[in-house]
Amino acid sequence: MKKFNYLMMAAAMTLGLASCSQETKPGTPVEDNANVEGNLIIKEINVGGGYKKDAGGNYNNVKAVVLYNNSSKAVTYSNLAIANVAPGNAHATNANYDENGKLYYEDKGWTPAWSQIWYIPSITVQPFSDAVVSINGAIDHTTISSEAFSLANEEYYAMYDPEAGFTNANFYPTPYEGIPTSHYWKVINLFTSTAWPGSMMSPCYILFQFPADVEPKTYCNKEGENIYYDGGKPDRIGSNINVMIPNEWIIDGVEFYRIGYVDDSKKRLSSSIDAGYGLYNSNKQYSAYRNIDEKATVNFGDNINKLVYNYADGVEGTTDPSGIDAAASAKNGAKIIYQDTNNSTADFHLRKGWSLK
Repeated sequence: MKKFNYLMMAAAMTLGLASCSQETKPGTPVEDNANVEGNLIIKEINVGGGYKKDAGGNYNNVKAVVLYNNSSKAVTYSNLAIANVAPGNAHATNANYDENGKLYYEDKGWTPAWSQIWYIPSITVQPFSDAVVSINGAIDHTTISSEAFSLANEEYYAMYDPEAGFTNANFYPTPYEGIPTSHYWKVINLFTSTAWPGSMMSPCYILFQFPADVEPKTYCNKEGENIYYDGGKPDRIGSNINVMIPNEWIIDGVEFYRIGYVDDSKKRLSSSIDAGYGLYNSNKQYSAYRNIDEKATVNFGDNINKLVYNYADGVEGTTDPSGIDAAASAKNGAKIIYQDTNNSTADFHLRKGWSLK
């Protein structure tokens, strides 16, 4: 996650990121085009559903997030974690704003993780590579809906903890047998639920890492001092229990508003984590997909000979400003470097369907 001045970002957008080839001739090496610094980022989110069952009816139980190593070196994390931030929908009542209309924890140095925290003891992701994480169903969803996509892949990961005691089989089926148990993420359940209640309309995620000297379940103990209640009201315990995650632990944070509800939506992430918001919608089969850092990508290695242009999968008036088809270019051997300005408004667009289908 980069700390990036919002006004500088806006100026860059005004000048047009797609014009970078005018600054540097495509294919001209940058200072060191063999060494790209970066970290794990959230590249793609597909949680909105909208698929049709082959036998009739809707099918919304296929949800996944794609993490991406946005650097030229392998990265290894211990106790890497994903959580969402309340309220589930950005346009819902938000008890975390004070009487002056300010987000309560904007300047507190922490972000509240709500409902469940999923973490994996150890994960290594190769350079410019994905880590596909099934949120609720690491199975072949095409057997239920031919419109959907399969998450039954031995290289994928699954939010599946056999000790969680979840009972909702539709949201929490046993993963595809080819996925090794070392790819299972563990859960810390902050309140009684049968599955992860993530938003289909306006997701908001933080990706973070527990420090080596912090045991995840101990830190997230509901009776401990690390607990925060929505609105700071401990008498409202129920489903408003959150864990305070120090902002320095957060690697990436992304936030989305539902199309048609933007005016009614409020920020859940502080500006130091995400200065803006992307757009999302449910029941459309859309992915929230990260834009390419065009200058870095065009000038990396021999990418210039492998990039596929005329990207046409943007929807709802959104697209990748670079015009590069990231998925097609990656299949063609290009190493994609994605934009990470710490602002989801600039960093994401809506994509027609799952990029890995």
